[in-house]
Amino acid sequence: MKGLLVRIEDYHEHVNDAEKNLLERLIKKPESVLGKSIQELARESYTSPSTIVRMVKKLGCQGYKDFQNTLAYEVALFKESKEIAFQKITKEDTIEDVICKVTKKNIESLETTRKLIEPKIVLECVKLLEKSRTVTLFGLGTSLLVARDLYLKLLRADVICNICDDWHAQLLTAKNLREDDVAIVISYSGLTEEMLVCAQEAKRNGAHVIAITRAVDSRLALEADYVLAVAATELIHRSGAMSSRISQLNVVDILFTAYVNRNYEFCMGQFGRTHIYKKGGSDGD
Repeated sequence: MKGLLVRIEDYHEHVNDAEKNLLERLIKKPESVLGKSIQELARESYTSPSTIVRMVKKLGCQGYKDFQNTLAYEVALFKESKEIAFQKITKEDTIEDVICKVTKKNIESLETTRKLIEPKIVLECVKLLEKSRTVTLFGLGTSLLVARDLYLKLLRADVICNICDDWHAQLLTAKNLREDDVAIVISYSGLTEEMLVCAQEAKRNGAHVIAITRAVDSRLALEADYVLAVAATELIHRSGAMSSRISQLNVVDILFTAYVNRNYEFCMGQFGRTHIYKKGGSDGD
């Protein structure tokens, strides 16, 4: 299941003539719909209340009230994300300012990401991991580092998983996936062409695709079966991934811990069996 704003974008290819004006308004300015009665919205979008009810149900909402509540929640979260994204380090900042700003932004990014993640989606992703033949991880740049972190975690839990550093190898792997495989594609922007191609190839072969990405303005989110959303707290054109990387790692930790929680006895046994002891008695890395 994807967030409502992503489902609205996704619905674009299925829209009929009666719904067209309303859908375009929802895509361009969703906040303009908030608080409107169904009669007001029907009049302003040149449609009928019955058409609106049918459309919101197609979008996965129980009814118009559920649609309004869900939309209001998501719009508020993405506004919060944008406010965090535009917090800047300036050349006038002292080292103390830098420490404070970076830490504050990371905390805010984690908190906003927490609000975006739906427990039922995490559960469905865990079920996919449990049923999978293999799990393949995809990412480039900083997202590849996040993918590697999840790879090492899944190895400890005896989940058969694959990862490649080279993009051409990632693409070949995507082309070889089957219906009982899972692809986890990680891209903060959700616009990285190589990751979109890998996701498309995986889906073409019938594999399930889980995306860890920004929930809005993300083409990757539209390709995925399930989206584990991270807060859009950094600009796309950025000097380096910071709060986005922290949020992605947090999502990875949530997914892995949820998997362990559902497979507790087995995983505890695996952790003991796969632990690598170090000389000197330390159990740390």
